[in-house]
Amino acid sequence: MNIIPQKVARIVAVGGVALAAMGSTVAYAGTTSTLLSNGTLSFTAINGRYLGTTGTKFFSSASYHKTGGSAVSVTLGLDTQTAEYNSPAKTVKAGQTVSHNFGGKSVSTVPQCYAIGFMRSGGKLYETPSVRDLC
Repeated sequence: MNIIPQKVARIVAVGGVALAAMGSTVAYAGTTSTLLSNGTLSFTAINGRYLGTTGTKFFSSASYHKTGGSAVSVTLGLDTQTAEYNSPAKTVKAGQTVSHNFGGKSVSTVPQCYAIGFMRSGGKLYETPSVRDLC
């Protein structure tokens, strides 16, 4: 049986992959957010070594919490410098949060060791600051 350190267990328990609470307390992980006029776009990424898997993969997720305005269709995404991954379209209305888990991706897709979360909605692109040190 693998024993996961308590720090990592909190990451997994809170968000399925990783969440903001741990982002700034360990290397190889982080959460960034962009405040938008009607909500907050967040992106979390963590190197697999902190989830009890190999350090050759990182795991990430993006979420959008809508605080106002009418319902919109959004696509959440991950940009790794060498590839772009997109969620299916999701409809979100004020007071709701939508999220997407991008699963494990090879650190070879992040040659500069950072990744960016993004959202497309209404023909516009919104990005988070990068999460760095993923290698």
